[in-house]
Amino acid sequence: MGPFVVGLEYASGKTATVLGKPAPAFFKLAVESLGCRPEDVVVIGDDAEADVGGAMSAGLQGILVQTGKYQPGQEKNLLQRPTHVVQNLRAASELLLS
Repeated sequence: MGPFVVGLEYASGKTATVLGKPAPAFFKLAVESLGCRPEDVVVIGDDAEADVGGAMSAGLQGILVQTGKYQPGQEKNLLQRPTHVVQNLRAASELLLS
């Protein structure tokens, strides 16, 4: 992707803004487009840094599920602890509905 972005920058004479997880701006833009307040939004993910860490750094709530990409103890490396850590998506859904 890098060479493509550089080529576009060169051709347009502009500097690209690359936006994606875990950048807080990525999450803030999504929240703004929904018309919500960050503290009212919950991100559920299996990637401690990109999903949950990024969401938490943008002021959202984060639920880390211990499936998929998750590796035991990853949540301990985050600047902020996840709002919740659950075993799977079903447990996350039950938590949100309770």
